[in-house]
Amino acid sequence: MTVAALALAAALMVAPWQPRRRLGPEPPPRRTRRAGVIAGCVVAATTIVVLAPIAASVATAVVAASIALRRRGSRRRARRAEEAAALQAALGILVGELRVGAHPVVAFERAAAEVEGTVAESLRAVAARARLGADVSAGLHSAALQSTVPQYWERLSATWLLAQTRGLAIVALIRAAEQDVVERERFAAGVTAGMAGARATATILAGLPILGIGLGHLIGAQPLRFLLSGGVGGWCLVVGVTLACIGLWWSDRITDRVLG
Repeated sequence: MTVAALALAAALMVAPWQPRRRLGPEPPPRRTRRAGVIAGCVVAATTIVVLAPIAASVATAVVAASIALRRRGSRRRARRAEEAAALQAALGILVGELRVGAHPVVAFERAAAEVEGTVAESLRAVAARARLGADVSAGLHSAALQSTVPQYWERLSATWLLAQTRGLAIVALIRAAEQDVVERERFAAGVTAGMAGARATATILAGLPILGIGLGHLIGAQPLRFLLSGGVGGWCLVVGVTLACIGLWWSDRITDRVLG
């Protein structure tokens, strides 16, 4: 407990969190806050390594790596959902512009102006290629290589190529692509909601050993003294924490494969 308190105090002294709303000057830039948080984590980790036993340091490193991996996966899923929503909006605008007779280049530019993020940048790049007389289908394929939803951009690339080679109406093809994106995202949202229970169950099961440690303290067994004393207790701590983190990683991998 003393080691944890010292580490927490060091982290707070180096990188105090800024409140979201405050009267007065604007909060520091996001990069500055991120640098402060990283510095605080480094100081906390150094404190733990110096003051805590080796087994506790290894277990802390395993937990930190597991948290970092889970946060990375969560951010990746959030970016995917954000890009898919922006692409749906852009396709709706694109279909509307094409229906009223706008030139495809103008339609792409107007769709890019109405959305943000990587979708807007990709649409602007495609419009620029079209103005220069380059292959629009190849531009859409290039956008797929940098996207978190590459299958949607590949579908648009194939749609544009089909319209060019077969002479089909581009409005109907893009409308079909838009409907495909909407239905796929609706299905993905349903699957995500269905897998929320499985994710929560995995997290609860991984945290049950902490409850066991608390119950052990209530009956006077002092499990923390055993786990932090080194030797067999230290190995039990490292193995237990590693297995719990592997279980979380494996459950996340299963649910991510279900989501596709």
